[in-house]
Amino acid sequence: MKTLLCLLIAIGVGAALQVAGVPHGLLLGSILATALLVSNTGFAPRLRFGLGYVQIVLGIATGLMFKAWDSQVAAAMLPSLGFLLVCLSAQIAVGGWWLYRVSGWDLKDALLAVYPGALAAVFDLLESERASSKVIVVHLVRLLLITVLVSFCIPGVPGVALVDNRPLDAGNLLPLLTLIVASIAIGRVLLKGGVPAPFMLTAIVATGVSIKLGYFQNFHMPEWSVDFATVILGMLIGSKFKGISLSELVRHGRAGLMSIALMLLIAAAFAGLAGRSLGSDPLSLWLAYMPGAIETIAIVAFSGGLNVVFILSHHLVRMVVLHFAPALLIQARRWRESA
Repeated sequence: MKTLLCLLIAIGVGAALQVAGVPHGLLLGSILATALLVSNTGFAPRLRFGLGYVQIVLGIATGLMFKAWDSQVAAAMLPSLGFLLVCLSAQIAVGGWWLYRVSGWDLKDALLAVYPGALAAVFDLLESERASSKVIVVHLVRLLLITVLVSFCIPGVPGVALVDNRPLDAGNLLPLLTLIVASIAIGRVLLKGGVPAPFMLTAIVATGVSIKLGYFQNFHMPEWSVDFATVILGMLIGSKFKGISLSELVRHGRAGLMSIALMLLIAAAFAGLAGRSLGSDPLSLWLAYMPGAIETIAIVAFSGGLNVVFILSHHLVRMVVLHFAPALLIQARRWRESA
């Protein structure tokens, strides 16, 4: 009952911020409402299958954005992907160095705090590694800063719908169920290998493959499913604020703000360098090299008339690399322990 009440409050606050025009208001509102509840009552909502639902829904919604992707687009962006990988390394190194050396964090928390993955992957990684709660403060700062920054830099109203209010078409129902089952089955295999947010990753890739096979050409995720996933994700993140005092929030938030600002400046520098070298639009490159917030960036890219496929393809590569990198590290650690 308490979890249901928390859910209703999160929906109410998130909907109010959304109606008020706050960027990502539904997500930020549910985070805020849940964080205030757990901080004042000590109760954390129990959402047993919440994270899996979030990963599947957001994974399919993200994968549907790649309908215009083809081999020519992939070949054209290969040089830029090289810049992206170097940029990611620099972002993690500099952001982690700031938290470790300047702010005095321990190394594991510093690296987890600057891990530029999707929010669902970040939350999954925090759970598996039992990181300090202050780490989620940095990721909240990252979400807030990127959302506000790109919204002010590229104002506009989205011109392409990411979701649809129409009911599911009978022709899409069976392929959709097959896609969900396949994502869960493959995701469970990846989960055993230590891959963070495996269901989101498999859903993105499986959706892309399905599109190339001719399925889901006119399909959009129902709006309620994405909105509900947004609220659940906000509740999961907000629940991590349990036991964090206001003074800790201010202190860790200040450290996180500086580290994320450095990561965004590095993204801007690499975007300028890649723009001159490759003759591409620096603004599109800057959005492509952003350390996370793929949902925000997708909406802003649509509203600004930018090359959405180019930008989101970079983020897909970033997510694949960052989701599998922790799994390789975990397997290497297990191998050393068993040797």
